[in-house]
Amino acid sequence: MARPTTPLLSRDQIVRAALDQLDRTGALALPRLAKDLGVGTSSLYHHVKGGREEVVEGIRGLLSQEGMVTDRVPGEDWARFVDRWASGYRAAFAAHPAVVPLLTAQTVSHPATLASYETLADVLHEAGFSDDDLLHAVTVLDDFVLGSALDAGAPVEVWADSPDPGSRLARAVRATRAQPGDRSERAFRLGLESLLVGLERLRART
Repeated sequence: MARPTTPLLSRDQIVRAALDQLDRTGALALPRLAKDLGVGTSSLYHHVKGGREEVVEGIRGLLSQEGMVTDRVPGEDWARFVDRWASGYRAAFAAHPAVVPLLTAQTVSHPATLASYETLADVLHEAGFSDDDLLHAVTVLDDFVLGSALDAGAPVEVWADSPDPGSRLARAVRATRAQPGDRSERAFRLGLESLLVGLERLRART
C-alpha cells in the first residue's frame, strides 16, 4: 500500500487536540489524546519527541501567539504597555484556565512566549527599572496574570454564603453580586491598577 502523500498527523493538530482535552476534562493524558486523534501513542512521540512537556509548551506557545503582545506602539509609556501586555495575556489564558497549573510546573521555553517576555523586559529597562528589580517586576506581573486567569475559571459562587447576618464577607459577596459585569474581570482591573502604582514607586526609587 502506498504511503499517504500528506501526513496523517501534525504537531499543531496534537497541540490543539491537547488543549481541547484540557478544556473538556481538566487533565492531559497522552494515551487518551492519541485515542482522540485516532492514532497510537507512539505516533504522538514521532511528532512531539519531548512528550508531555513538549505538548504543554506547545499549548503555551499557541496561547501566547493569540494574546501575548510583542509589538511596541510609538509614544506608548511603560505603564500603558504593561496594561496592554497583561490584559492580552490574561484574556488568552483565562479562556483555558485548566492549562495554567501545567504551565507553572515547567520552564518557559517556547520562542513566542519568550519573545513577549523579552519585549516586556526591554520596555521596563528603558523605563528605568534596574537589573536588580526587573525580573522581580516581571515575576509579580506573571504571577498576578496567571492567578487572575485561574480566577476566571472559578465557580460563580467562590465563597459560600454565611448564615451569620453580621458577616462582613457575606455582605461584600452580596454587594458584588449586584454589580454589573464579570467579578473576575473587575478584580483583575483593580489588581493591575494597584500593581502599576507599586511598580511606579519601585521605578522612582530606582
